[in-house]
Amino acid sequence: MLFVIIFIITILSILYIFQNIKHTKYLKSKSTKLKSPQLLFVIVSLFIFFLSSSIYYKIGNPFINMEELNASKLKLIQSKNKKNSTFIKDLKMFNELLSKSKADPNNLNILLNLASTASKINETDVEISSLKKILSIKSTPKLKSLLAQAIVKKADGQVTSKAQNLINQALIEDPFDPGAKFLNGLAQSQIGNEEEAFKIWVELYKITKSTDTWKNDLEVNIRSAAKNLGISNKVLENKFKTNLNYKSSITQDILNSSEEHQKVKINQMVDQLADRLTKSKQDLDGWLKLFRSYKVLNNREKALDAIKVAIEISPDNIALKQMLLKELLPPSVKPNFTSEIKNLIAEILILDSSNIDALFFQGLDAFTEGNNKQATVSWKKLLSRLPINSPMKLELSKKLQSIKNKN
Repeated sequence: MLFVIIFIITILSILYIFQNIKHTKYLKSKSTKLKSPQLLFVIVSLFIFFLSSSIYYKIGNPFINMEELNASKLKLIQSKNKKNSTFIKDLKMFNELLSKSKADPNNLNILLNLASTASKINETDVEISSLKKILSIKSTPKLKSLLAQAIVKKADGQVTSKAQNLINQALIEDPFDPGAKFLNGLAQSQIGNEEEAFKIWVELYKITKSTDTWKNDLEVNIRSAAKNLGISNKVLENKFKTNLNYKSSITQDILNSSEEHQKVKINQMVDQLADRLTKSKQDLDGWLKLFRSYKVLNNREKALDAIKVAIEISPDNIALKQMLLKELLPPSVKPNFTSEIKNLIAEILILDSSNIDALFFQGLDAFTEGNNKQATVSWKKLLSRLPINSPMKLELSKKLQSIKNKN
């Protein structure tokens, strides 16, 4: 319809111009002369017609559907109102949890909810302080990973040395933690090691489900690293196709089995890993996986053997020595400070003289043997490292007071 309108207007314009320029002189320049001035205007008019048509093709129909426009505006307003409403609810929840955390500073549920809510409303400082308090009470690889993520967010995406230390610890304790693996790849990318970053992210992608929240960010980072490495799109798309198919994987097969059958299959997989490691004894990641596997199977002796081999491979790794120390001195059993344990504590303190676990057990060993002087020295040094409201700090303060009263 629009073409017809443009065409009619163009024809009428040509006729009007043609009638009104018969006796007008045009283009007196010596270099350019036309036999018929009317011809020039016919050409110009046709040019206007084709130009108008081209513009129409380029920008589309200029007539706007006001109903669609109003509907789009309404959706945008509703979306904005929903975000504002959610933010107000989160802010209210944040203030309530903040008050509760001051009244009950050692309540893990309150602190976890406070950290989560603080993350939603970008109160990163509160998120970090809450996670630090939780870690002082209960240390897990997941919490270390979350704290590392918060520190990186605070640093505008830069993986700081503190974050890197937490990432390393988390990955030693849980090599499959997605947050720690993602940040480990980011750290490698930021120091220019794109090849290692690409390798880490692709490995993470293989165990990432379509519903995982980090999937899109992970794909973006993989594509960026691939571009820097000169990897073609064809090769890259094949990488993206290799993520786990849970419907046909070994994992799904195990999950569908009976409990007894599951145990048999898991034991077979662990045995295969153990056999492989006898041929590649320097595979640190493999020995850590074996350690965790034996932990899951409640095979303490073999778990201890695996972590000891890992320490032989990386003798200066404090986190590995701490893992062994916690295995040798489980909280559910009365501590028995053998020569092996005493030597392990000494080795950790040589590498890190302010190590919390080592100082605690060094003081406990001395206190058990009646060496109150050494216990006081170790525990006082430990107290300076603990948060004010830490349960461990309160308990140790009571112990030190009892030692002081005896003297």
